[in-house]
Amino acid sequence: MGSLLRFSRIAVAVVVFALFVMLFTDFGMSIPTVAVWLVHIQFLPAAMAFSLTTFVLWLIVTLVFGRIYCSTACPLGIFQDICARLPRLGRVGPKWQYHYSEPFTRLRMVTLFIVVLSIILGISALSTLLDPYSIFGRFGLYVLRPLWAFVLNLWSKIDSAPQIRFAVASITGMVISFVTMVIIGAIAMRNGRTFCNTVCPVGTTLSFISRYSIFRIDINTDKCIQCRRCEHRCKSSCIDLVSHVVDTSRCVVCFDCLTDCPNDAISYTYNRHQLSIPLFQKVKGTVAGPAAGISTGRLDVSSSDDSASARTVGEDSRRPLDRRRFLTLGAVVAAVPAIAKAAQVADKIDTLEEPRNHRGLLPVTPPGTRSRREFLDRCTACGLCVDRCPQKVLQVSLKEYGLLRALHPVMNYDLSWCIYNCTLCSNLCPTGALHPLAVAEKHRSRIGLACADRDYCISYDKGVKCGACSRRCPAGAITMVSDDGGKGPYPVVDSRKCIGCGACQYVCPAKPKAIKVGGIA
Repeated sequence: MGSLLRFSRIAVAVVVFALFVMLFTDFGMSIPTVAVWLVHIQFLPAAMAFSLTTFVLWLIVTLVFGRIYCSTACPLGIFQDICARLPRLGRVGPKWQYHYSEPFTRLRMVTLFIVVLSIILGISALSTLLDPYSIFGRFGLYVLRPLWAFVLNLWSKIDSAPQIRFAVASITGMVISFVTMVIIGAIAMRNGRTFCNTVCPVGTTLSFISRYSIFRIDINTDKCIQCRRCEHRCKSSCIDLVSHVVDTSRCVVCFDCLTDCPNDAISYTYNRHQLSIPLFQKVKGTVAGPAAGISTGRLDVSSSDDSASARTVGEDSRRPLDRRRFLTLGAVVAAVPAIAKAAQVADKIDTLEEPRNHRGLLPVTPPGTRSRREFLDRCTACGLCVDRCPQKVLQVSLKEYGLLRALHPVMNYDLSWCIYNCTLCSNLCPTGALHPLAVAEKHRSRIGLACADRDYCISYDKGVKCGACSRRCPAGAITMVSDDGGKGPYPVVDSRKCIGCGACQYVCPAKPKAIKVGGIA
């Protein structure tokens, strides 16, 4: 039974991981519907989208079976299992064994509290960096997708390779995603599921429920021979053979331990094995004698002479702060305001080159945004909309929304424009930051407003006939008119018809652009 459970878990995990990889690397837009469905059942995105059905369903599944979400449905969890398995293939020895460790309860609680508080306050930076699905999504967008394009080009011998357009919109996003996955993968190679059981908000949330799960890993103390094979195989470091207890709040139900026990002493069951005569019983009051200090487990008794006494382990002498380290830290802290001020000055210099009517325009959010605040609060920067955008007009932001909301998608109309009949991104978003749109709704949904400056138009008093913006506008919101003196024509935007698709800004040949689209507050 243990082998069957483990094989089933691995089979499901392989299929789920393959679908996620295909979702972020497929250029033919032919991913099965089940792959998109897997995106919408991810735990934290479902919680941020207020999808109570998915949220409650995962809680019920966890209450019955334990944290099977972490081992079968979470792409980052499966990635950690792969990384943890690679260095241990065919190798046996203390270096490649896991060992039981105490849970980092305080760190887990503090991290979860900060993440929840940041979501409530609308600061999505932490949820963006710690959500396991979003971490893997950015890795797929910035690393797997370009790598797949490179392989296709090599396979096609470059000359006959199809022209594949993929967006590496931000070197910062690529570096962040790559470094994050390298760190998580390195930790998994050495210590297994440490990320899941320390800082992952999804793992901590599910741990509250899994500690009371009906089905769990149980150790039969009558059969256990203390070989410790199960402990050395547990990637969650949750099997304590001193007390013969499995910490179900950290167990990800991988079933690896079931196949390693030589005496069938460990099983996945709803029954609890209990000795007929317990070896340990609770004692009320203070224990006298040599065992007086054992209950705390923190006393190290030294017996050298009369001056020897019990001292607490871990209270070592603190080293004073090194002078060089202190000066270096002070210099870095002092340089931060200067760097920020220099960035502000650079931004002001850049804006001086723009037409006066275009200064201070807000960045344009993707289609399906109901309000800018809701979009920024719910988006976890998973990169799925950026990855699947056929026009590649969606790019990753750096400072458009502020540094605390970096990596969120933003419309870049200098590179492309939003197709009038396309609703793909709004129907893919798993967090509810973008609401689903029909084509007819897309035609009425405004995400921005075009703003024209006739002084920069090449048709206005420059002897050039252009009108490209008027011809390209799919909503018919731009007309070319002349002023009272006969100068012109120049573009005039009808705010009642403009939806902010950006086609006018993209085709405008003027430098700087005579027409730009600004976002709506």
